This record gives sequence, C-alpha cells and structure tokens, in this order.
Amino acid sequence: MASNKTYLFKQSINRMLTQIEELPEGQYTMANDMELTRQLNISRTTVRACIEHLINNGLVKREGSHKIVLRQPEDTDFFDIENKASTKDEQIEKYFMSLIHHGELLPGDRFSELSLAKNSGCTTISVREFLIKFSNNGLIKKIPRGRWQMVEFDEAFAKELIDFREMLEMNALNDLLRAPKDDVIWSELADLLRAHQEVRADMENRYMEFPDLDKAFHFKLRDKKPNRFINQFYDIVSFICHYHYQWDKNGELERFTVACNEHIAILENLISNDHASAVLAMKQHLESAKKTLMGCVHGLEV
Repeated sequence: MASNKTYLFKQSINRMLTQIEELPEGQYTMANDMELTRQLNISRTTVRACIEHLINNGLVKREGSHKIVLRQPEDTDFFDIENKASTKDEQIEKYFMSLIHHGELLPGDRFSELSLAKNSGCTTISVREFLIKFSNNGLIKKIPRGRWQMVEFDEAFAKELIDFREMLEMNALNDLLRAPKDDVIWSELADLLRAHQEVRADMENRYMEFPDLDKAFHFKLRDKKPNRFINQFYDIVSFICHYHYQWDKNGELERFTVACNEHIAILENLISNDHASAVLAMKQHLESAKKTLMGCVHGLEV
C-alpha cells in the first residue's frame, strides 16, 4: 500500500522516475545499483526495494545486471509527497527519520546541513532549526563548517527517558479511559486496531510498516490531552524508540511482532471497556519497551 511506504522510499522512487524521464533519446538503460546509491545518497537496500517497485509497476525489467526501461512514467506513477498541510519542519523530520530507520545514518556518521537540505527539498534554515532542536537531546552534535555527527546515548539518559515515558503514558491511558463512549476517539482507536491486525496478518512481509503504526499508536493515546512540552518529549521518543540507529536490524521482525501484539492487546481492552486489563497490557508493553531500549545501550540489562 502506497500510504504505508516511508518518505525516503517515496522520494527515491520519484527521483528515479525523473531520471527515467530525463534519459537521452534512444537510451533505455538506467544507471547500475552502485551508481544510483551514489546519485541518490541512499543505501543499496533502498535502491533494490525501489527497483523492485518499478519492476512490479511495469516501468523497468532486469536483464542480467542491466535495468531496461519499458515505458515512460505517468503522473500516477509518482508519489504525492508534497503534502500541502505538512510544514517544512515535518518534511525534514520525515526525511531525517527515514535515513536513520533505513540505516543511512549510523553512530559516528557525519552529515552536512546542505546535503540534508538538498535531498529533503527543505531550506538550510529549516534543516538547521530542526537539527538544533534535536541536538538538545544529546543524540546529535554540532561540529565545525555546518556539519553534524550522530552520537550514542548513555545508560543514564536511557533510564531517565524510560522513567519519564512510563509516567506520561500511564497518565495518558488514564485520561483516555475517562473519555465518553460517544467520543470520536473510540472509532479512531478501532481504525488503529484494524490497521495493526492487517499488518500482523502478514507480519513477515509488512513488518517495516510497524514503526509508523507505533508512532500513531502512542500519539493517539495522548490525544485527549495535547501538550506542547509532551509533544517535544515524544519527538525524542520517536527518534530513539522507533528509529534508533543502534538497533540490530536482524532483530526487527521479532521486536516489531511483540510490540504489535502488545498494541493490539491494549487497543482491544480499551475498546471493550476493560479498564483493568488495558492498564495491565500497557504495563507489559512499557516493560518490553524498557528491555528493548536498554538493550540498545551496549547490551545493558534492566
């Protein structure tokens, strides 16, 4: 489903389609994977996923190591990533988080404001403001000449984050449980439950859709009490818990499956008005999240 593709994937597809449109007359072969990796500043994994998408949509075919263009792109082949309701802050955040989630930025990696601006379609001012905001959490740091570096977070930071998250999310759950039964939140939670169930039914193929569900789930829980300071905290949570670059990618399917099942248990208990079970399910989910996060910090035990 197109809506479940990441911003980086959609943007990379659009850039490949533009490259196809701009091929010289009589040339019907795309650049090789290594060259696309360099041109688009994405990983080979992302390149392969994008090429597979183009093949499935009848735009190209593989002949050995070559990618032969079968037809010119149509307007419907492009993803709509402009999202006029989205601010530049949201646009750079989507792009930056996608880089981290796909392993394009790793601990110790350096990157420039200019390259982020160019590849995300944002201004350097928007990029700089976004990076300054996230530098406050200690996970990226400024280095000379408009450059930044990814850094690790330590045990103390992780434990403080866990304690604060537990307090906020249990408080949000209790607020939600007090919502009237005719509140629109309950139909929205039912929609979210169905989205989780659809992904779980084909988890092996769709597990990469879970981070977006994860973020939607935790943001929806606090929907009854919006708070700008809590919003800032959840920006950090998204950065670390949903997109953290130190996670072993080989364990993602298992972790996402566990978390998806825990979300479903919470949502089912909320919708069925079983308050006690909803609270217990949330406590279980937060305990699992604690073990996962602490495991990111040099294999620490909780």
